[in-house]
Amino acid sequence: MVAYGVVAVLGIQLGQKSRPLGIGEANGRLVLLGTTTSMAAASAYFLYILSTKFTGEFCPYCLASVLLSFSLFVSSIKGLGFQEVQKDVGIQLLIVLLVVSTLNNSYSDSQPTNTGSAMAEMEYFTTEITSESTPFAISLAKHLRSIGAKMYGAFWCSHCQEQKQMFGREAAKLLDYVECFPYGLKKGIYMIDACQEAKLEGFPTWVINGEVLSGEKKLSELAALSGFDMKEELTEAK
Repeated sequence: MVAYGVVAVLGIQLGQKSRPLGIGEANGRLVLLGTTTSMAAASAYFLYILSTKFTGEFCPYCLASVLLSFSLFVSSIKGLGFQEVQKDVGIQLLIVLLVVSTLNNSYSDSQPTNTGSAMAEMEYFTTEITSESTPFAISLAKHLRSIGAKMYGAFWCSHCQEQKQMFGREAAKLLDYVECFPYGLKKGIYMIDACQEAKLEGFPTWVINGEVLSGEKKLSELAALSGFDMKEELTEAK
Protein backbone atom coordinates (compact mmCIF):
# COMPACT_ATOMS: atom_id res chain seq x y z
CA MET A 1 0.00 0.00 0.00
CA VAL A 2 2.86 2.37 0.84
CA ALA A 3 4.62 1.55 -2.43
CA TYR A 4 1.51 2.11 -4.52
CA GLY A 5 0.91 5.36 -2.62
CA VAL A 6 4.45 6.60 -3.36
CA VAL A 7 4.04 5.76 -7.05
CA ALA A 8 0.69 7.55 -7.19
CA VAL A 9 2.07 10.71 -5.53
CA LEU A 10 5.18 10.78 -7.72
CA GLY A 11 3.11 10.15 -10.84
CA ILE A 12 0.83 13.08 -10.02
CA GLN A 13 3.78 15.34 -9.18
CA LEU A 14 5.64 14.51 -12.37
CA GLY A 15 2.53 15.20 -14.42
CA GLN A 16 2.30 18.79 -13.15
CA LYS A 17 4.30 21.78 -14.30
CA SER A 18 4.55 23.19 -10.79
CA ARG A 19 5.55 20.60 -8.20
CA PRO A 20 4.48 21.43 -4.64
CA LEU A 21 6.99 18.97 -3.17
CA GLY A 22 9.82 20.74 -4.97
CA ILE A 23 11.25 17.55 -6.46
CA GLY A 24 12.99 17.82 -9.83
CA GLU A 25 11.72 15.79 -12.76
CA ALA A 26 14.96 13.80 -13.17
CA ASN A 27 15.19 12.97 -9.48
CA GLY A 28 11.48 12.23 -9.32
CA ARG A 29 11.71 9.75 -12.16
CA LEU A 30 14.73 8.07 -10.55
CA VAL A 31 12.83 7.67 -7.28
CA LEU A 32 9.86 6.37 -9.26
CA LEU A 33 12.09 3.86 -11.05
CA GLY A 34 13.60 2.68 -7.77
CA THR A 35 10.17 2.25 -6.21
CA THR A 36 8.69 0.34 -9.15
CA THR A 37 11.86 -1.79 -9.37
CA SER A 38 11.41 -2.84 -5.74
CA MET A 39 7.71 -3.53 -6.36
CA ALA A 40 8.46 -5.68 -9.42
CA ALA A 41 11.17 -7.59 -7.52
CA ALA A 42 8.81 -8.20 -4.58
CA SER A 43 6.01 -9.31 -6.91
CA ALA A 44 8.35 -11.72 -8.71
CA TYR A 45 9.40 -13.21 -5.36
CA PHE A 46 5.80 -13.55 -4.19
CA LEU A 47 4.90 -15.21 -7.50
CA TYR A 48 7.78 -17.66 -6.95
CA ILE A 49 6.48 -18.50 -3.45
CA LEU A 50 2.94 -18.91 -4.79
CA SER A 51 4.02 -21.31 -7.53
CA THR A 52 6.48 -23.39 -5.47
CA LYS A 53 5.05 -23.42 -1.93
CA PHE A 54 1.34 -23.22 -2.70
CA THR A 55 1.05 -25.37 -5.79
CA GLY A 56 -2.46 -25.67 -7.09
CA GLU A 57 -3.62 -22.51 -5.31
CA PHE A 58 -5.08 -19.65 -7.38
CA CYS A 59 -4.74 -16.08 -6.12
CA PRO A 60 -6.27 -13.54 -8.53
CA TYR A 61 -5.29 -10.60 -6.29
CA CYS A 62 -1.66 -11.76 -6.28
CA LEU A 63 -1.59 -12.09 -10.07
CA ALA A 64 -3.28 -8.69 -10.48
CA SER A 65 -0.64 -7.13 -8.23
CA VAL A 66 2.15 -8.76 -10.27
CA LEU A 67 0.67 -7.44 -13.51
CA LEU A 68 0.23 -3.95 -12.09
CA SER A 69 3.71 -3.85 -10.54
CA PHE A 70 5.44 -4.88 -13.75
CA SER A 71 3.30 -2.48 -15.80
CA LEU A 72 4.36 0.40 -13.53
CA PHE A 73 7.99 -0.76 -13.77
CA VAL A 74 7.89 -0.78 -17.60
CA SER A 75 6.15 2.61 -17.63
CA SER A 76 8.79 4.15 -15.36
CA ILE A 77 11.55 2.84 -17.68
CA LYS A 78 9.85 4.41 -20.69
CA GLY A 79 9.35 7.66 -18.82
CA LEU A 80 13.01 7.93 -17.78
CA GLY A 81 14.44 6.71 -21.06
CA PHE A 82 16.42 3.56 -21.76
CA GLN A 83 19.78 5.35 -21.84
CA GLU A 84 19.21 6.89 -18.41
CA VAL A 85 18.13 3.54 -17.05
CA GLN A 86 21.37 1.95 -18.28
CA LYS A 87 23.35 4.48 -16.23
CA ASP A 88 21.61 3.37 -13.05
CA VAL A 89 21.41 -0.36 -13.74
CA GLY A 90 23.80 -1.04 -10.84
CA ILE A 91 21.48 0.67 -8.37
CA GLN A 92 18.52 -1.26 -9.76
CA LEU A 93 20.31 -4.57 -9.32
CA LEU A 94 21.22 -3.60 -5.77
CA ILE A 95 17.57 -2.77 -5.04
CA VAL A 96 16.46 -6.15 -6.47
CA LEU A 97 19.02 -8.05 -4.38
CA LEU A 98 18.09 -6.12 -1.24
CA VAL A 99 14.35 -6.71 -1.70
CA VAL A 100 14.67 -10.42 -2.52
CA SER A 101 17.15 -11.01 0.32
CA THR A 102 14.93 -9.23 2.85
CA LEU A 103 11.79 -11.08 1.77
CA ASN A 104 13.57 -14.43 1.70
CA ASN A 105 14.92 -13.97 5.24
CA SER A 106 11.51 -12.80 6.44
CA TYR A 107 9.76 -15.79 4.84
CA SER A 108 12.28 -18.28 6.25
CA ASP A 109 11.97 -16.86 9.77
CA SER A 110 8.17 -16.94 9.65
CA GLN A 111 7.75 -20.55 8.50
CA PRO A 112 4.81 -21.97 10.47
CA THR A 113 5.36 -24.73 12.97
CA ASN A 114 1.65 -24.73 13.88
CA THR A 115 1.42 -24.06 17.60
CA GLY A 116 5.10 -24.78 18.10
CA SER A 117 6.15 -21.14 17.91
CA ALA A 118 4.09 -20.33 21.00
CA MET A 119 5.34 -23.31 22.98
CA ALA A 120 8.49 -23.94 24.93
CA GLU A 121 11.25 -25.95 23.29
CA MET A 122 10.81 -29.69 23.77
CA GLU A 123 12.95 -32.73 23.18
CA TYR A 124 11.20 -35.48 21.26
CA PHE A 125 9.49 -38.05 23.47
CA THR A 126 7.09 -40.94 23.05
CA THR A 127 3.87 -41.55 24.98
CA GLU A 128 2.78 -45.06 25.86
CA ILE A 129 -0.62 -46.20 24.64
CA THR A 130 -2.21 -47.94 27.60
CA SER A 131 -5.67 -48.93 26.32
CA GLU A 132 -6.39 -52.36 24.89
CA SER A 133 -7.44 -52.67 21.25
CA THR A 134 -10.81 -54.14 20.32
CA PRO A 135 -11.14 -56.52 17.35
CA PHE A 136 -12.99 -53.72 15.54
CA ALA A 137 -10.12 -51.24 16.13
CA ILE A 138 -7.51 -53.72 14.91
CA SER A 139 -9.49 -54.54 11.77
CA LEU A 140 -10.08 -50.85 11.09
CA ALA A 141 -6.39 -50.02 11.53
CA LYS A 142 -5.44 -52.76 9.05
CA HIS A 143 -8.04 -51.49 6.61
CA LEU A 144 -6.83 -47.87 6.90
CA ARG A 145 -3.27 -48.94 6.23
CA SER A 146 -4.30 -51.12 3.28
CA ILE A 147 -5.97 -48.19 1.49
CA GLY A 148 -3.03 -45.84 2.12
CA ALA A 149 -4.69 -43.69 4.79
CA LYS A 150 -2.29 -41.64 6.87
CA MET A 151 -2.52 -39.97 10.25
CA TYR A 152 -0.32 -36.89 10.73
CA GLY A 153 0.48 -35.81 14.26
CA ALA A 154 2.98 -34.33 16.69
CA PHE A 155 4.51 -35.91 19.78
CA TRP A 156 3.37 -33.01 21.99
CA CYS A 157 -0.21 -33.05 20.67
CA SER A 158 -2.65 -34.34 23.32
CA HIS A 159 -5.39 -34.86 20.75
CA CYS A 160 -3.06 -37.12 18.75
CA GLN A 161 -2.45 -39.25 21.83
CA GLU A 162 -6.19 -39.42 22.52
CA GLN A 163 -6.77 -40.55 18.93
CA LYS A 164 -4.22 -43.35 19.38
CA GLN A 165 -5.80 -44.31 22.70
CA MET A 166 -9.10 -44.79 20.85
CA PHE A 167 -7.41 -47.43 18.70
CA GLY A 168 -5.52 -49.01 21.57
CA ARG A 169 -1.98 -50.30 21.87
CA GLU A 170 -2.06 -53.04 19.22
CA ALA A 171 -4.12 -51.15 16.60
CA ALA A 172 -2.15 -47.91 16.98
CA LYS A 173 1.02 -49.74 15.88
CA LEU A 174 -0.73 -50.79 12.67
CA LEU A 175 -1.61 -47.23 11.64
CA ASP A 176 0.44 -45.40 9.01
CA TYR A 177 1.34 -42.61 11.41
CA VAL A 178 3.54 -39.67 10.33
CA GLU A 179 5.33 -37.80 13.12
CA CYS A 180 5.75 -34.19 11.97
CA PHE A 181 8.37 -33.24 14.59
CA PRO A 182 10.67 -36.27 14.92
CA TYR A 183 13.60 -34.05 15.94
CA GLY A 184 11.78 -32.24 18.72
CA LEU A 185 10.24 -28.81 18.97
CA LYS A 186 12.92 -26.13 18.81
CA LYS A 187 13.52 -22.78 17.19
CA GLY A 188 14.72 -23.29 13.65
CA ILE A 189 13.31 -26.82 13.41
CA TYR A 190 10.21 -27.07 11.26
CA MET A 191 7.81 -29.81 10.29
CA ILE A 192 9.26 -32.47 8.05
CA ASP A 193 8.64 -32.06 4.31
CA ALA A 194 5.90 -34.71 4.20
CA CYS A 195 3.81 -32.73 6.70
CA GLN A 196 4.45 -29.35 5.02
CA GLU A 197 3.46 -30.78 1.65
CA ALA A 198 0.23 -32.12 3.16
CA LYS A 199 -0.77 -28.51 4.08
CA LEU A 200 -1.92 -29.44 7.55
CA GLU A 201 -4.15 -27.06 9.49
CA GLY A 202 -3.78 -28.79 12.84
CA PHE A 203 -3.16 -32.07 14.62
CA PRO A 204 -4.16 -34.76 14.23
CA THR A 205 -4.94 -34.73 10.52
CA TRP A 206 -6.13 -37.74 8.55
CA VAL A 207 -5.68 -38.14 4.80
CA ILE A 208 -8.10 -40.80 3.60
CA ASN A 209 -8.66 -41.46 -0.09
CA GLY A 210 -7.20 -38.04 -0.89
CA GLU A 211 -9.51 -36.23 1.55
CA VAL A 212 -7.86 -34.13 4.28
CA LEU A 213 -9.66 -34.38 7.63
CA SER A 214 -8.57 -32.32 10.63
CA GLY A 215 -9.12 -33.24 14.28
CA GLU A 216 -9.87 -36.36 16.27
CA LYS A 217 -12.30 -38.76 14.68
CA LYS A 218 -14.39 -41.50 16.29
CA LEU A 219 -13.58 -44.97 15.04
CA SER A 220 -17.08 -45.19 13.56
CA GLU A 221 -16.43 -41.97 11.61
CA LEU A 222 -13.12 -43.29 10.27
CA ALA A 223 -14.84 -46.52 9.28
CA ALA A 224 -17.54 -44.65 7.36
CA LEU A 225 -15.08 -42.25 5.72
CA SER A 226 -12.79 -45.07 4.59
CA GLY A 227 -15.55 -47.42 3.44
CA PHE A 228 -14.79 -50.01 6.11
CA ASP A 229 -17.45 -52.70 6.63
CA MET A 230 -16.86 -54.82 9.74
CA LYS A 231 -19.43 -57.43 8.69
CA GLU A 232 -17.73 -57.84 5.33
CA GLU A 233 -14.34 -58.19 7.03
CA LEU A 234 -15.66 -60.90 9.34
CA THR A 235 -17.23 -62.75 6.40
CA GLU A 236 -13.95 -62.71 4.48
CA ALA A 237 -12.08 -63.83 7.59
CA LYS A 238 -14.36 -66.86 7.88
